[in-house]
Amino acid sequence: MRTTIFRLRILFVSFFVFGVLVVWDAAAQTQKLRLAYVSPSGALAVPWIAKEAGLFEKNGVEVELVFIRGASTMIQTLVSGDIDLAHVAANPAVEANLGGADVVVLATALNRPVGFYMMGQPGVRNVEGLRGGRVGITRFGSATDLLSRIALRQFKLQPDRDVSIIQLGGIPEIAAGLKTKVVSAGFVSSPLNLDLMELGFNVLVDYGRDLLFPHAPLIARRATMKQRDAVLRGVMRAFAEGIKIYRTQRDFSIKVLEKYTRTSDYKKLAQTYDTYAPFLERIPYVDLKGIENILLEIAPRHLSAKGRKPAEFVDHRYVKELEDSGFFRTLY
Repeated sequence: MRTTIFRLRILFVSFFVFGVLVVWDAAAQTQKLRLAYVSPSGALAVPWIAKEAGLFEKNGVEVELVFIRGASTMIQTLVSGDIDLAHVAANPAVEANLGGADVVVLATALNRPVGFYMMGQPGVRNVEGLRGGRVGITRFGSATDLLSRIALRQFKLQPDRDVSIIQLGGIPEIAAGLKTKVVSAGFVSSPLNLDLMELGFNVLVDYGRDLLFPHAPLIARRATMKQRDAVLRGVMRAFAEGIKIYRTQRDFSIKVLEKYTRTSDYKKLAQTYDTYAPFLERIPYVDLKGIENILLEIAPRHLSAKGRKPAEFVDHRYVKELEDSGFFRTLY
């Protein structure tokens, strides 16, 4: 009897130790990472989808998604090491790089500013009508800033002279500034543009089809790439798989958009999905022409941009490894 009890105790202890080791091993294999996104926009939905579909965990990474308002704040937080990856337009990363920061663009879900519209007050019919008015942006150096300046110059208006550029903090704040008539125009993303259109605001500029501009990239420090190389490989696999789901699983993607944009109007959510899904990159390489466009726009205020090559601001190692391995052929 005593022998039987002793054996049972040994067996129990063995199972307990085995269970602890399994849990410890799983925890050891799962690495934590902080990924921040700059706006509740459908353009930045791929990490949301990867999170909700369990793709990060599948690839051995526990990702914490963080909302940080403002591109300049986002890049500062990245450079400080408080986050590991930034999901924000490429131009603030390019400017930070020119300033000496070790940030680099790894991949992008969108190479065009799809779903990003300059909206004007109901009485403003075109960009020329903004002379003497004010355009709202999130922060200086953001995508809204760069695209606003491109639009104004394209229509022979000088930013800061013919039209004032006003910082409002975030995309929702730009929409609020339009509604309260603080500004005459401003770039907003889908689904906020749909709310404004219902109120009679006008689309003044839609660059979504004809301007190359890395709108939804992942940005990291080179130091992080050295220190957490295996983790970033897992993130990139999950990112690529998230793009696949966004492109092909409409109902699931709309549910994710509903959660993160906090929009319950199904019609607007469906329109948002239909705006972005067709333009998502199957293989998320950054189009270097888009980086060139950024360098051309910021060159007047960044003398260090002269002579720099677009490839200096991009590192495609993770995407290329996936492509060379046949990952995308299998995925699609």
